[in-house]
Amino acid sequence: MRYILPKSQQSEISARQDYLYDVFHLYFVLQSIEDGWITLLPFGDDEADIVFIIGHTSQVDKYLVEHIDTFTESVVVVTTCFPLSLIKFAQKKELYVPDISDGECMLYEGEPFGFGFPISDAELNFYNTFGDVYTRIDAGYRKL
Repeated sequence: MRYILPKSQQSEISARQDYLYDVFHLYFVLQSIEDGWITLLPFGDDEADIVFIIGHTSQVDKYLVEHIDTFTESVVVVTTCFPLSLIKFAQKKELYVPDISDGECMLYEGEPFGFGFPISDAELNFYNTFGDVYTRIDAGYRKL
């Protein structure tokens, strides 16, 4: 499992590590900062075949164009503003995007919810659902 976000969100790393610890009960450590992207990896036993990608749609689209063919993971979970524009990548991997009805994934100020980063409904649903990672994905995301 990997968790990837743009370097422009570097100030959120600690808060996202707390979020990930609460969800997975695993510490996520900084693996690398390369090509404008930060990669966090779980420290400990992890067998999930999933990569999570967070970012603005244009950033994520460019990242997927450049990297999706090199992913070892078969499941890609993307949290981005306009997720339906990424449907072209669904032929390459099992792709999950926020389960939204109006085409735009809104971000909310995270502090009222107890988070130190802007958070989406998909991430809140993922956080608040009990069960394994796939149950949590189904709670906030949909397969394209």
